[in-house]
Amino acid sequence: ARAGDPVAVASFRRAARALAAGIAATATLVEVDIAVIGGGVGNAGDVLFTPLREALADYATLSFVRRLTVVPAQMGTDAGLVGAAAAALIRGPGLVRL
Repeated sequence: ARAGDPVAVASFRRAARALAAGIAATATLVEVDIAVIGGGVGNAGDVLFTPLREALADYATLSFVRRLTVVPAQMGTDAGLVGAAAAALIRGPGLVRL
């Protein structure tokens, strides 16, 4: 997609619209100020975030959702792993049950 392949660009645009619909719906329900995209998807860069922000403008109908910020996770693909480790530290040894 970064190289301009039309099929890949179209795929990212479709994915961005679907993601924008989900983000807008969630933001409407829980009134968040920021949506953080993590994992490998967060590493897509402008090829995803530009059409995502454009599509979000179409789906965001309420004023507070229009102010929503969408950013990639600062920890990239490690965000989920770091979050799980933090939860384990906070909850202690009772977190893991077999």
